[in-house]
Amino acid sequence: MSRFPGLDRVRWLGGALTLAAAAALAAALGLVLRLRSWPVYLGLALTLLLFMGSIERYWRTRRRAPPPPRARGRLKVIRGGKSDYDLEKDDSTDTQRWLM
Repeated sequence: MSRFPGLDRVRWLGGALTLAAAAALAAALGLVLRLRSWPVYLGLALTLLLFMGSIERYWRTRRRAPPPPRARGRLKVIRGGKSDYDLEKDDSTDTQRWLM
């Protein structure tokens, strides 16, 4: 169950919030460092996006480990088959419409 059930309906909202957070952090960091060139702001924003993506990838792989494979039992082999079954006398598939 999600912490915020109303936000599950809008799939693009997480990406939009991530972009907005990266832009706001880049602008704040650029203003603190007194940068005056827009390519530096763009570089900061892209670096922050890459950093956020790596954190998200690490967080997802750390939280969900794949389930272990289910153990299957060995098949039982009956030597000689069923003793009271005769294939020649079996007519249960004579009216069958499709070949299986």
